Amino acid sequence: MALQQHTSQLTDKYNHLSAEYAQIKASHAQQKAEYEQQKVAYEQLREMIMNMATHSGTCAPNPFWAYNRQSPPPPPTPPLY
Repeated sequence: MALQQHTSQLTDKYNHLSAEYAQIKASHAQQKAEYEQQKVAYEQLREMIMNMATHSGTCAPNPFWAYNRQSPPPPPTPPLY
């Protein structure tokens, strides 16, 4: 009788874990599909930007270039007492 109860518990646990695994696997497949869609959208956007830059004869300016080229601000002056 105890063996039957233990087998039943293990079967229930196995069924629960199998269902959980199926959910995780489906979620992973959905995330992978969303990633692939984002990747395609990114590549399309990149291609559009490169085409615009090619047709205009110039690349789009990097908004951080001027900031990166500046020297750091001087340290604050110490207070006078």
